[in-house]
Amino acid sequence: MCEMTYSKQNRVEDIQFKQKAPVYDKSGKPKLTKTDGSNPWWALLENAIQKSGGKLGKPEVFPAATDSRYFRERGLPAIGFSPMANTPVLLHDHNEFLHKDEYLKGIEIYVSIIKAYASFDDHGRDGASKDEL
Repeated sequence: MCEMTYSKQNRVEDIQFKQKAPVYDKSGKPKLTKTDGSNPWWALLENAIQKSGGKLGKPEVFPAATDSRYFRERGLPAIGFSPMANTPVLLHDHNEFLHKDEYLKGIEIYVSIIKAYASFDDHGRDGASKDEL
């Protein structure tokens, strides 16, 4: 976010750049979603992608690239995901594209993920995992 101060002649006198949202929670811990076995939603995502014949790459941080940050601001775990194998990373760039075959494979992957999440029932936990969704 950018805040500007103007003079009486309507000229910019000062510019202050501010973070849109805090990076840390109230206890000082980073607001990140775990991408390991301790997060049941991550495990479901991994398994669903593998079942659909896809391959999950290394997690990356794309600041402001997804709406996941709005969920994390409220303390909810969130993962931004796009099935784009064999595609140059041209997010919102000129000539951004996705090959037809990758698009169709992505639909299969999303169907697998939705089925996995919709059928998840973990009786071994205290119920918090369902409340997180």
